[in-house]
Amino acid sequence: MQIDRGIGLTKTVVTHHEILTLLRTEDALTTRQLERNLEYSRATVNRHLGTLREAELITATDNRHALTDFGAIVLREVEALCRQLHVSARLPELVEQLHACPIEFERSLLAEATVMTATADDPYQMHRRYLEFWDETERAKGVRSISAVPPDVVERLKPHLRGEVEAEIIWTPEAATRYFERYPDIESIWTGESDSGVRITDEPIPVQFGLFDHRLTFTVHDDRTGYPHALVDTADAEAVEWGRRLYRYYRERSQPMETWLDTTERAGVSEP
Repeated sequence: MQIDRGIGLTKTVVTHHEILTLLRTEDALTTRQLERNLEYSRATVNRHLGTLREAELITATDNRHALTDFGAIVLREVEALCRQLHVSARLPELVEQLHACPIEFERSLLAEATVMTATADDPYQMHRRYLEFWDETERAKGVRSISAVPPDVVERLKPHLRGEVEAEIIWTPEAATRYFERYPDIESIWTGESDSGVRITDEPIPVQFGLFDHRLTFTVHDDRTGYPHALVDTADAEAVEWGRRLYRYYRERSQPMETWLDTTERAGVSEP
């Protein structure tokens, strides 16, 4: 019975989402105000209101309609579920990568996430958003097994890597080798310092993620080209804490780049 009730409420919220979100922004609205704001007929508004009152999502006093506390909670929960499903539907490969992580990730933590993808009209919008995080943070950490980074992003990151941001990154050996082959000037920046902030791990890295002061980011790459095609980011506190825990996991299983260079002969890795 409770399951049926939940399904019914979800359908009601989705069907009447426009009027519910309007009522959330106002303390209470009259039927006439709802007609004017929604551009609905009186009959349509009354039909919506009758359904929502029956579901106990709204209440009416002196012909002024408002969300009930229950209605506000249900609206918030359904919206969170839809956002979560939206991320999963758009980027199923990210869900698979997260499932393979050594620390379990609750998919519900994606509920408040923003998804930015490269499009034909604006192929660089996700890169701009990513670089904004670097501009606004004092600390940045990342874990990567994929070395493909667009050249314009590398150029914008160079000042940060020279000390503007307290940065630390963990690479797989293959990713580090390819990245340094592609951008030898970046290697010279790092190898010229006694503590470069670069570490190497032999652990499998299924998902590419970054941590800024108060934000967790995931970069999703195209299987064919290897280049990023989507950025997912969230400021959800639990998601950020998950990212910190996962970062600690990899850091405990890594070594400084300097040690790796001294003790390990880099494998010859061909370009993809």
